Amino acid sequence: MTASGSSLLAAATKSLLQATSICSNSKTMGDIQYWDDTLTEEISSIQQVLDSVPSLSDPVERASALDQAEERLKGAQGTKRSFKMETRLVQDVKQRRKLEKRLQKLDQQLRALKADLKALQAEEGRGQLFVGAGGGGGQDADEDPAKAGTNMLNEAKALQDKTQDSLANTKNLIAQSKEVGVSTLEELQRQREVIENIDKEADRMDDNLARSQALLKQFGKRMATDKFIQCFAVINCLLLLGVVIYVLFLKKDDDENDAAPSNPFGRMLRHQI
Repeated sequence: MTASGSSLLAAATKSLLQATSICSNSKTMGDIQYWDDTLTEEISSIQQVLDSVPSLSDPVERASALDQAEERLKGAQGTKRSFKMETRLVQDVKQRRKLEKRLQKLDQQLRALKADLKALQAEEGRGQLFVGAGGGGGQDADEDPAKAGTNMLNEAKALQDKTQDSLANTKNLIAQSKEVGVSTLEELQRQREVIENIDKEADRMDDNLARSQALLKQFGKRMATDKFIQCFAVINCLLLLGVVIYVLFLKKDDDENDAAPSNPFGRMLRHQI
């Protein structure tokens, strides 16, 4: 694979990561807008219920309205947690800060509604205590004051127990929110590490491909040099073979000359000379 192929692979990987990030951001922003609209509607409905409580004359209706407001407030708290978790997933810093300010504003409204609800519940509890004490005195003027005081203390204790239960539920919700937040942060960290590992792997592949291309070039040069050397070696072998053949032919001619009979006429001429 060439360097251009590695560059295309790296570019494709980065494009895929960018497309995934864009899709994730689009989905996240859509979820955030949903939670924003839902939380705004819940805050408006809670405010309407609390505003209607003072105009109710029936204690049963007031208690029912307060319970309804409390249930809606719990639901709004859950919506706020979802809104907060989705906000943490936004990668754009400016957009995330803007959403955090929006969430902070909605949280302040929820806190104000919660304080109003607690005040109305406390007022309703005190009214029930006074009504119970007054009604008891009208029915039986000779009722033991100690017994009446004990009844009032029991009712106050029951109200305190409800408040403590509410606080315990709030603490549990806070603990659950912390766990969800920690798990979300861990998941985000894991995803970030995966993306970083993909980038590192793409860079490593690019380096390996560049190194492979350099090795191929060096190998090609070495092959060309080796062919040149091989040609000289073949020429040397051919020359050596020619020399051997030439020597063999010379030796054969000498042997034939030695084996031929001597001429007596020539020998006589050499003797006379």
